[in-house]
Amino acid sequence: MIDIITSFFLLVIYSIRYLFSTGENRKKAKADLKEFWTDTDGQILLGAAMGLAVIIFGYWFMMQINF
Repeated sequence: MIDIITSFFLLVIYSIRYLFSTGENRKKAKADLKEFWTDTDGQILLGAAMGLAVIIFGYWFMMQINF
């Protein structure tokens, strides 16, 4: 759980840094953001998001067929 929170925090920090930088700093921030997604932290966050989507879809589906 702490890994997911840390990954989300890093994503927010890298995104803010990318949005508010210009020129050479923006290129560096974009490279850092791309590295984040291909690194373990990005994969953890992607897996958690997909798991949450499956749970929400499953709940919605069960409510539709009145189980």
